[in-house]
Amino acid sequence: MAGKAQATRWLTPVRRIFAVAFGMDLTVAVVGLSVQFSGHELHATPTMLGLFAAVSATAYTVSCLFTGRLSDTWSRRGPIVLSCVLCAGVWVAMTRATQPWHLLALTPISGASTALFWPPMQAWLAELTSGGRKGLVANIGAFNIAWTLGLMVGPPLAGLIWAFGRPAPFFLSAAVVLGLLAFITTIPRGQRQDAPREAAEELPTVDRPVADHYLTLARIANFGSWFARGLTSVAFPKLGKELGLSEAVIGMVLAAFLGGQLGMFAYLRRRSGWQYRLWPLLAAELVGCIGMMIAFVAPTPSIFAVGFALGGACAGVTYVASLFYSLHGESVARGARTGIHEAVLGTGVVLGPLSGGLVANYISLRAPFALTAAVFCLVAVLNLFVWWRRIWPVRLRERTAARAKVAGA
Repeated sequence: MAGKAQATRWLTPVRRIFAVAFGMDLTVAVVGLSVQFSGHELHATPTMLGLFAAVSATAYTVSCLFTGRLSDTWSRRGPIVLSCVLCAGVWVAMTRATQPWHLLALTPISGASTALFWPPMQAWLAELTSGGRKGLVANIGAFNIAWTLGLMVGPPLAGLIWAFGRPAPFFLSAAVVLGLLAFITTIPRGQRQDAPREAAEELPTVDRPVADHYLTLARIANFGSWFARGLTSVAFPKLGKELGLSEAVIGMVLAAFLGGQLGMFAYLRRRSGWQYRLWPLLAAELVGCIGMMIAFVAPTPSIFAVGFALGGACAGVTYVASLFYSLHGESVARGARTGIHEAVLGTGVVLGPLSGGLVANYISLRAPFALTAAVFCLVAVLNLFVWWRRIWPVRLRERTAARAKVAGA
C-alpha cells in the first residue's frame, strides 16, 4: 500500500498528462508511417500517398475548431476518452484495407478523432497547473517535450514493428491508445483552485485586448513554422533521393527539425520574461528564414540538418508562444483558444506540402526551401504590422500616462 501511495504521489495529474501526450503522439506517428507503408503495399499512386496525409490533416484542422469549444461546454475528459476509443477503432479497421481508397476513406476519421484529444488536453493542463506564469511555462515545456519525443520515437518503432506483418503496428497503436485510458480516467475532473498568492500571479500583466493581440501575433508566426515543417517533410525526401541519399540518412536529416524543436522546448521551459514581447517572435522568424536558406543551398546532408534544426528551433518558439497565450490568463474559452491554436498549425501542415509540391514540380526541387524562407519574411512583416497597429498605440498611451503621473507627483 505504501508503494502504491508513493507511486500516486509521484505520478501527479500533470505528469499523467505528460505521459498521455507522449503515448498519443507515439501512436499517431506509428500509424502515420504505417499508412504510407500500407499504401505502398497496396500499390497506391504517389498522388494517393500524398492525399493520405493531406486529408487527415485537413479533417484534423477543421475538427479542432469545434472540439475545443466542445470541451468548454461538456468536459475535458469526455472528448479525450472518446478520441482514444475512436482512434483505436479506426486504426483496427485500417488492418482490413484491401484497396488504397479504403485507407483514404479512413484517414479523415483518424484525423478528426485525434482532434478530440489535443485541444481539451491542452486546456486541461492549464487547469491543473499551479504556480502562476512560471508554473504554466514549465508545464507547457514538459508537455511539449513529451509529445515531441513521441513523434521522434514513433517512426523508428513503426519500421521495427512492420517486420511482424502489416496489421501489427495498427493493433499495437490501438492497444496503446486504449491503455492511455488508465491514466486519463484517474486525472481529477475539477479545476485546481490555486492559493491566493498563486492566483494573483496568474493574472495577466497586460490588458486582455493587448493579450489577445499577442495571441494573434503568435498564431501568425506559428502558421509559418508549421508550414515549414509540413513542407520539409514532403520536399526533402524527393530531393534526398535525387542526391543519392539513403532512406536512413533522409530520415536522420528530417529528424533534425524535431531535434531543434525539442531543444528549444527544453530551453524555454525554464525561461521567463519573453512573454508579451514582439522580439522573440521576430528573432525566431529570422532564425527560421536563415535555416531554410541554408537548406536551399546545402551541399551535404549535415548542412541540410543544420538548416532544418534552425527551422525546428523557430517552430519551438512560435509553438510555445501560441500555446502559452492561449492558456494564460482568463480560464473562459480556453478550449476554444487551444482549438484555434491547433487549427492554425494544422492549416500550415496542409498548405506547406501542397505549395511545396507545386513549386518543386514547376521550378526545382530546392525551390520549396526558398518559398519557406519567403513565408517566414512575410510572417515577420505581418507581425510588425499587427504590432504597430494594435499594440504600439496602447503601449504609447501607457507610457504617456505614466510620465504624466510622475510629472504630477
